[in-house]
Amino acid sequence: MEHVQPSKPNRPLLQQQLVLIAIYAAMALAAMLLPLQNVQLPPAFYLPLHTLLEFISIAAAFLVFATVWHTPSKEASSSLLLVAISLFSAGWLDFMHALSYQGMPELLTPASAEKAIAFWLAARLMVALTLFGISFYPRLAPPTSWTRYGFLAAYGAINLLVIWGVLFHEAALPDTYIEGSGLTPFKRGFEWLITSLLGWAAWRYYRLARRSDDEFLSLIFGAASIAALGELLLAQYEVVSDTMNLLGHLYKFVCYSLIYRAMFVVGVRRPYLRLAAQTRTLQQANDTLRTQSLALESIASLVLVTDTEGRVRWRNRASQAVSGPLSTEAKHQLSLFTGPVTPDPAQAAQVRTTLEAGKVWRGLVHSKDSLGHDIILDRTITPLRNDAGVIEGYVAVGEDVTDSAKAELRHKRVLETAIDGFWISDSLGRLLEVNDAYARMSGYTTDELIGMHISQLDAVESPEDVRAHMEKIIQLGHDQFETRHRHKLGHEFAVEISATYDPESQHFFIFTRDRSESEQSAAIKQDLERQLQQSQKVQALGQLTGGIAHDFNNILAAILGYSTLALDRFVADKQSKLANYLREVISASERARDLIAKMLSFTRTQPSASVGVISPAEVIQEVVAMMRPSIPSSILLRSRIDDELSIRMDPGELNQVLVNLIINARDAIDGHGVIDIHLHQVTVEGRICAASHQRLSGSYLALEVADTGSGIAPEYRSRLFDPFFTTKDVGKGTGLGLSVVHGILRRSGAHVVVDSEPGHGSRFQLLFPVVHSPSGAPGMPQNGPLIPAGTGQHIWVVDDEPAVASYLGELLGDWGYHVRLFNDPAAVLAAMEATPNAIDLLITDQTMPGLNGIQLAQRLRLTRPNLPVILCSGFSEAVDRAEAQRQGIRHFFGKPLAVKELLKVLAEELLAKPIRISY
Repeated sequence: MEHVQPSKPNRPLLQQQLVLIAIYAAMALAAMLLPLQNVQLPPAFYLPLHTLLEFISIAAAFLVFATVWHTPSKEASSSLLLVAISLFSAGWLDFMHALSYQGMPELLTPASAEKAIAFWLAARLMVALTLFGISFYPRLAPPTSWTRYGFLAAYGAINLLVIWGVLFHEAALPDTYIEGSGLTPFKRGFEWLITSLLGWAAWRYYRLARRSDDEFLSLIFGAASIAALGELLLAQYEVVSDTMNLLGHLYKFVCYSLIYRAMFVVGVRRPYLRLAAQTRTLQQANDTLRTQSLALESIASLVLVTDTEGRVRWRNRASQAVSGPLSTEAKHQLSLFTGPVTPDPAQAAQVRTTLEAGKVWRGLVHSKDSLGHDIILDRTITPLRNDAGVIEGYVAVGEDVTDSAKAELRHKRVLETAIDGFWISDSLGRLLEVNDAYARMSGYTTDELIGMHISQLDAVESPEDVRAHMEKIIQLGHDQFETRHRHKLGHEFAVEISATYDPESQHFFIFTRDRSESEQSAAIKQDLERQLQQSQKVQALGQLTGGIAHDFNNILAAILGYSTLALDRFVADKQSKLANYLREVISASERARDLIAKMLSFTRTQPSASVGVISPAEVIQEVVAMMRPSIPSSILLRSRIDDELSIRMDPGELNQVLVNLIINARDAIDGHGVIDIHLHQVTVEGRICAASHQRLSGSYLALEVADTGSGIAPEYRSRLFDPFFTTKDVGKGTGLGLSVVHGILRRSGAHVVVDSEPGHGSRFQLLFPVVHSPSGAPGMPQNGPLIPAGTGQHIWVVDDEPAVASYLGELLGDWGYHVRLFNDPAAVLAAMEATPNAIDLLITDQTMPGLNGIQLAQRLRLTRPNLPVILCSGFSEAVDRAEAQRQGIRHFFGKPLAVKELLKVLAEELLAKPIRISY
């Protein structure tokens, strides 16, 4: 069964039908209560009236059939056609009923009441069954031509069968009416059956009408209801000519009239109304099309419509304004796939391929306007399809985006040339756009970055932390912070983020600045600050040490010198107690001299005079062989040489450095242990020199001294190379060993890296720049000449320390020179002015009140330009040797003086023919 779709019910018409039914029901009830069965019409009057009513009903039935039969098939469903054919068939049976009525002329057989009633019941049953069946299928599909004629033939066959049976087999028919007694039970029962069918059908039509706005259902409801009332009346008459029979025929006519009205609504009125509605719709569509046409003509967008070949069929005013006036021939040749609509042939071919595939094309088209100016159109071309889906042409809509495209191009170029990285991400953190700067920064390509999540790049925050940070930015609108990102190759780099959230687009706009160089600069700055602090500390210690060394060396010079003179001159018995005492004084003075030398070594920056290209491997072997006897047997001293490369250094200073480190390693081992010496080439990146605090990188020759001793506590590591700092017990160390190592390494351009953990030993890694060994072997040492004695040459000695001056006077006097002593530079100038030729050589201290040694030599050489000068100082770092050489001073000595070297220089400067003597 096809269900009627609920729609807005037609309430007024349904209410009218209910009122009409109520009226006819009241009339039927009154007729049965009066009773009207006793009111009879004479046969002379009843027969014409009955025949008239029947023929009017027949006419109504035929009119219903004609209306539906000639209604267009798509307007009339099979349900309506069945009702119309049933009425048409019933009309023929009613016609036979009227002709068979008693008193009518004889046709094929004599007229009788049984024949008339039989035709009547057959007609009523046909209509009742059809209405009852259609109440279950009110919306059958429109019939085909074969279906229409098939229905008509079926009902016609039933009619012929009924007519044949009634006319020629009357005797076989059941009794329906007995003259004088009225209707038989069969007739009454049959009428009640028809009444029940019509009543049930009426109830179903009523329910359908309540849920639908279809007028047909309301009218059929009224027709079925009145037909049921009419059948109810026809079940009550006793004489064929009484009023009840007449009212039954009248109710049938009203029923047919309502059915005709329903069919008229469907077949005539409804199409007319639909046509009127379509006319109104068409008018509205025309108005809408006119409005749309005006809108298309008036909008600023460039619109053109083409056929499937791309030939332009229509353009709006904006499109015509861009191209300018065209000739008729040019208008006919205008095509979507050629210039000037699409000037680029390659782009035009792409457009054609896309459209022929049935797809929409979008893109930017570079063209020119009527004045020849370059313009950029954002064009969208869509295929035009008919109801069958076939493409009949194309419509192109373009926007002039020249200004915005140029602005976007400038924006894109700014972002592409920007030093900082730039992202656009959605609210979920997926990258939508990335510039080349960040692609270079991260190592990814822009295509790889598009679609990645921010958490895949952030090396610090977890995905949950990233989401929480994004929520914070959404709430605040913007944020600036620092983090670290992960490069495609795996390493991390520092970035500074400036993020802004746009609520309208729900996008994040993020600038990213690489802070790697800033961090490196900060690290370099920190290293320089550490180096400056260390340099200032060393400078301060150097100034303190230099001041102490100067005065102390003057004292030592006197003590050591006079003790040596006393031992040589006045002690004949070299085994006497006095000789032993003097030798102890001399030995203690020499130890003090060596201690001062170590202190000065820490502050000295000039390389040693013995610096050369050496092989550390040879020095290591010598030191290991020398130190092995002094190392306890419980400590294993071993060496390993992997790379025999060369460095530039004084071999004696390297020897001293190794000895200091081996002794420290020995002292750090309590009981059994191992001291390892390892020489090999290394590449260093980012390590910090423990002495100078300089950041190191590059290739070095590493000399490592490692031990398995007690290790060094972290709080002591920053002070390891400070003078006089030691972790040893009192009396077991001076605290100058590592400070001497520091000074030697600094002068050699080397560095030291210290690794140590308490309880796990220490490793001192000395890093030396590698140099190439010079060709040729060093020459064999030669014996120097013997030192000759003086022959009375005049030497002036100037020193503000009288003891030192007196000692030199005694020494040089014994060596054959005439010595004049001065303690004040002013006295020397006065003597020079008085006797300028009474001096052959000047020995002067550097640090004196009034004038220093270099200034004094400069003043004296104004009078004696070629005067030889020997400069002495207790603190060699205080002497500007370059300035001294510019003033003609060729010789310099530190205190305490080296006697042999001093005498050798004096012989070179004063004796033309030196005598070779033993010393």
